[in-house]
Amino acid sequence: MSIEPVEHLMKTITNRYNKNPKGWGVLADQRGNVIIIGPNMGYRLRLIPLNPREYTGVGVQMTDIAGLPKTVKEFPSYGLRPISKTDTKQLFNAISRFGKVPQTLIKKLLGAEPVPTWRLNTFKPSAVLNGPVTFSPNLNTIVKGQRELERKLEIEAYKLFKQKHPSRAAFYGW
Repeated sequence: MSIEPVEHLMKTITNRYNKNPKGWGVLADQRGNVIIIGPNMGYRLRLIPLNPREYTGVGVQMTDIAGLPKTVKEFPSYGLRPISKTDTKQLFNAISRFGKVPQTLIKKLLGAEPVPTWRLNTFKPSAVLNGPVTFSPNLNTIVKGQRELERKLEIEAYKLFKQKHPSRAAFYGW
């Protein structure tokens, strides 16, 4: 098991997703821990946010996803789903008028097949649903026995953060 920068792993994950966008799941906690499960493989990441749209960190490939609890594999399927103009309008109207989205629309949007990233460039939809991501206060409550791995990833993520962003790391006292 080799720990790699998340920037490299995300390229690998995106390539695998593009080959088969069905059967993916993403779980995250509030501490920057993320588990990405693909059809035959999984990844455990430790992310450090740099700003709302950018992060750094490290991760590992998990080859034994069969060992994950059954409930983890049953979370809603993650993916990129193009949304039609009509559905986009309906979505925004529901949010602005009621502050929430009707369950029927949620089921319809999540029922759409996920598509590879290159299809989004080809068809240029009016909007894209990205997700769902299942959040937990602490992934260790869902996936037992990974505290040691979590600690290693945390240490390596902070080392990488210090190396790539020394002034920010100093600001936080790392």
